[in-house]
Amino acid sequence: MGGLLSSLNTPYTGLTGHQVMVDVTGNNIANANNEFYSRQVVRSAAETPLWKQNYALGQGLDVLTIERVHDEYSYMRYKKAASEKTYYDTSFSGLKEASSYYPEIDGVGIYKDLQSYFNAWKDLSTKAGDPAQKVALAEQANTLTKNIRETRKSLEYLQQRLNDEMKVAVDEVNRLGEQIAILNKKIKEYENQDFNKKANDLRDLRDQYEFEINNLIGCDVFKQNVRGSACVNKDIADFDDDYTLTIGGHSIVDGDSFHPLVLDNSENPSGIYTIKYLRNDHKPYNLTNALNQGKVGAILDLIRTEDVLTCNGTIGKLQVYINDLDTFANGIIEATNNIYAESSQLSARSDQLIIDARDALTTSGYNVHEGTFKVVMYDKDGNALGAREVTINNLTTMQSIINQLNANVDDNQDGNALNDFDDRFEAVYNNDSKTFSIASKNPTQEVYISIQDNGTNFAGAFGINRFFDGNDASNIELAQQYRNDPTLIRAFREAVDGNFVVANKMQQLQFDKITFTDYKGEERSETIGGYFRYIAGKVASETQATQTTQATKEAVYTATKKEYKALSEVSVDDELVNLIRFQSGYSANAKMITAIDEMITTLLGIKN
Repeated sequence: MGGLLSSLNTPYTGLTGHQVMVDVTGNNIANANNEFYSRQVVRSAAETPLWKQNYALGQGLDVLTIERVHDEYSYMRYKKAASEKTYYDTSFSGLKEASSYYPEIDGVGIYKDLQSYFNAWKDLSTKAGDPAQKVALAEQANTLTKNIRETRKSLEYLQQRLNDEMKVAVDEVNRLGEQIAILNKKIKEYENQDFNKKANDLRDLRDQYEFEINNLIGCDVFKQNVRGSACVNKDIADFDDDYTLTIGGHSIVDGDSFHPLVLDNSENPSGIYTIKYLRNDHKPYNLTNALNQGKVGAILDLIRTEDVLTCNGTIGKLQVYINDLDTFANGIIEATNNIYAESSQLSARSDQLIIDARDALTTSGYNVHEGTFKVVMYDKDGNALGAREVTINNLTTMQSIINQLNANVDDNQDGNALNDFDDRFEAVYNNDSKTFSIASKNPTQEVYISIQDNGTNFAGAFGINRFFDGNDASNIELAQQYRNDPTLIRAFREAVDGNFVVANKMQQLQFDKITFTDYKGEERSETIGGYFRYIAGKVASETQATQTTQATKEAVYTATKKEYKALSEVSVDDELVNLIRFQSGYSANAKMITAIDEMITTLLGIKN
């Protein structure tokens, strides 16, 4: 019922309502520099009126709830733009460092070492018997191989460092995911008590954790029954009944349940982590290929190796660069050794191989091609004594090579059955030691052999009488005997003074195209210098392309952040205006209470 005393309730509700408005405005101003704080507003309405016979008498102000100003859809765009920016920032940082390992623009680096190395062979070809020239050649070969090895080590170190960063990032994702599950429980408990109670600060904190997870690894969030606020805009709130956060298509947070990611590198020789998800049956599912967003996605795009991939995956850019460098080094090793096998020696011996005598050579995994090669015999004065030609086709095995070399054939076509290759040498492939060898049947005769190739790469592929040891960029180096004594280097084909056929062929090698077979088995015909420019150019072009995309993503991020902040961010100037408004309302209601108090005093005086 109405009356003078009940009239006090009307300004009292206005007084307390405006006090809430002042408090909320003060909270907004206090959090003005809190990046993930959403501006809050008081949602109010008129109290239920007192119904009279001819009118409805208002009963004051009703504070319904306090809501945050949050646009879920602009927030999603902002979150996506931030994740893309982080992805390209991380990617560019890694590629920029990798490109610094190829400093060709400064006139130093592997390409410069290649030129110096081939120039040393040129110098040796003019003074084939000069020990000083051989020492100089050995020094240049050591410098070249050392820089190739160190470049590969630098790429591997960068790969491992990023791998460690990824572990830290995934651990942080797990921590944040667990915190979100805890927040979901608190939000549900608080908001279920009363429909109009809003856990604004808890939702802001959840958005912050969600934003950070998205930056780190990328995520999708699904909210059911999203409701808006007509007080501000019916489409901008995210008061929901359920919350699910997925990473790589798998649920990490489901309401107040949390399912962690697991890192594992126990089965990977490279030490690179795989990222797995523990399913409800506790069996791990490999997510590595599905992660392509945020910092972790960028790192994986840089460092994935063959041993962390599942089907249909692609290896990382740094691993591609390492593989390219291995292909480059292997090309140098095999082409050089194939030529160096022409330098005549008393015997020949291969590396320890991993093939059986009955395996086809062209499909054995070694870089052997169809064609022919000759084993030419020379006496100690450099006179040719005959040659045995061997043919390789797609069916040729090591055993058939042995059979061709040991066959009873009149190489010289002189009718003499005692002076042919099979009379002087025996070829053997030992299936136990997995080595190929050619040995003299009568070493006292001092007959030398030279393996002269015609397209097969037989001596280069199997490492027969090496100049370079190793088979890739991790172990390329000058053969041990020449590191110990450079004067043993042979520039000749026939072991006589004034012969420098091998040295000439070595310096010509820089201009000849050779076949490089990459890690995919794809072949590329290119000069040694040209192939290095190709792989170094790949690093530079990918770095430049990533930098360009990074600038674009930076602009998109700035625009979406501005859009989101324009709605949710606190404007101190606007809040100060509101503070004046609410303070005035508070003062006016206080005056109403004073006036009613005076009216009651007057009424009591009249009664007395």
